[in-house]
Amino acid sequence: MARRHVVDFDQALNTAIAKIRTALGDDAENPRFVETLPRRGYRFIGQVDGRVPSASEKANAAPSLRSSLRTIGIWTVTVSFFALAVVLVYRRTRSEPQPPPLAPRPFTTLPGIETAPAFSPDGSRIAFAWKGDTTSDGHGFDLYVKAIGSETTLRLTRHPSEWLSPAWSPDGTEIAFHRMAGADTGIYAIPSLGGPEKKLRSTRAPYVGVTPISWSPDGKWIAFAESSPTEFGDRISLLSVETLEVHAWPHNPRCRHEATPKFSHSGRNLSYLCVGDRFLEIYTVPLAGGTPQLVVAFADGLFGSEWSADDTRLVFSQRTPEGAELREVDLANHAVRQFLFSSSASWPSISLRGNRLAYSVASESVNIWRRDLLHPELPAVKVIFSTRRQNNAQYSPDGRLIAFESTRAGLWDLWMSNSDGTNPVQLSRLNLNTGHPRWSPDGQKVAFHAFSAANLNQPDASVIRSKAANGGQVKTGQRRLARDVILLAHFLLVRQVRFRAPAPWPAFQDVTVV
Repeated sequence: MARRHVVDFDQALNTAIAKIRTALGDDAENPRFVETLPRRGYRFIGQVDGRVPSASEKANAAPSLRSSLRTIGIWTVTVSFFALAVVLVYRRTRSEPQPPPLAPRPFTTLPGIETAPAFSPDGSRIAFAWKGDTTSDGHGFDLYVKAIGSETTLRLTRHPSEWLSPAWSPDGTEIAFHRMAGADTGIYAIPSLGGPEKKLRSTRAPYVGVTPISWSPDGKWIAFAESSPTEFGDRISLLSVETLEVHAWPHNPRCRHEATPKFSHSGRNLSYLCVGDRFLEIYTVPLAGGTPQLVVAFADGLFGSEWSADDTRLVFSQRTPEGAELREVDLANHAVRQFLFSSSASWPSISLRGNRLAYSVASESVNIWRRDLLHPELPAVKVIFSTRRQNNAQYSPDGRLIAFESTRAGLWDLWMSNSDGTNPVQLSRLNLNTGHPRWSPDGQKVAFHAFSAANLNQPDASVIRSKAANGGQVKTGQRRLARDVILLAHFLLVRQVRFRAPAPWPAFQDVTVV
């Protein structure tokens, strides 16, 4: 937010006049040159002699007077420019009043995870996915609706799922949602006040990042993404609400994956995420056809995007080492700013009316626990913990060591400890975000990926030696693998050649409204 400058014009002018009087030897009580007019200002009262001085008078003119007149000239110019500057600043301040600081307010404080908020067209209600309802008959996400200012929550679905991404119909009577639930994965629609759900189409959505959908303002189309059945990557399509026919969206050859489609509020443009070989970008393209326009390139995974109410900006959530952050890009000049009020914020939604912003906020305390599978009646034991985050623990083949990723040193780095969590040792110091360790079969090496903080966090795969020697001291060495050993998965998981591992869920996640 721009700082508001306040200038005391009267005090500055008084100071300038006082210096002019000092230079002229003038007295405010008995003025000869500058007179004070109470509550009005100042005026020049010096006598002007129209007689032309002789040469001798010019030569004998007092140097002090010439100096004084020069000083008058300088200070007159100075005061004039200062007054102009003050007037400009004053007018600019008056014509551009600063908005009050944004004050986010919790919209949900339910147990578990509430996420993927979506405003109703009139901005009075929010649909969201909730995992943690004690009355639920499963352990997954269901769809709920809650009005702003009310504590009554309406449950719409009763099919616990891995994930749900909702989108309202333009008239607010229905909610479409993309469900991840094994064989039941697909796009559905349900009345916003409750009723039976209807499956519109089965989809291939293997991870959360491909699930966001958008309902066109004219009510005719639902934009969605899914994995292509004929080639590698995700592709965007338009689903006809009336006929349920699917029309493939023109593929951008620059992108390996295309997802997160969003209609602008005017219905004239579509934005989407492009994931390339070593980059992530957001594009916009006219629905009537045209060349995709690059809006912004960013460093790490995307957790949702949304158009502003006037369609002049895009708000998106970008993954950083500190967590997901909300940012806004101006479509005219591509300037990006961060919302400082948000922390660990994802899946933004903006109301068409009321200019409100809703997003999901994560609060987490992530540690690594162990449970005895042979004796499940025994309580779990916290093995690896700190005041920061620990993740993706992997036992070595012989079970003596654990490789894991942690932010205890700042960025995500690779660590190793004994099987009981003792003697933690930092293995990677790359000044990169590293993670997802996997042991070699002989237990001598650990493979992991790394995202650079520069150059758009280009993903690399590395191997680090983990053999302990010299009394438990760990000697490390690393080498870069071929690029194709690891592929960048956009959003919430990492795809590797031989495995796929989803990112961890935070302990708590709520919906917040600004």
